[in-house]
Amino acid sequence: MLQWMPVDVKEQMQKNKSLQIIDVREPSEFASGHIPGAKNIPLGQLPQRFKEIDASKDSAIVCLSGGRSGRACEFLEGVGYSKIHNLMGGMSRWDGAVER
Repeated sequence: MLQWMPVDVKEQMQKNKSLQIIDVREPSEFASGHIPGAKNIPLGQLPQRFKEIDASKDSAIVCLSGGRSGRACEFLEGVGYSKIHNLMGGMSRWDGAVER
């Protein structure tokens, strides 16, 4: 599994306009603050909704601390995705802009 630090995600957001940010937290957590432009697909819904993620584009997978996003990355890699990056430390380490 590929890992990105918050600085890597911010750098990718600036240079890679097709970057997808997938937040796998629950809707109430997502509503409390998320990375701008992130799409909310809760971990429990991922098996039914993973095709909403474009496999041809780089994706940063985010949760609160990195655990659920790590499991999401493992699932996505298992179904054939290769451009998946886990945000290390999740939103608890994110120091960039936040949308509510």
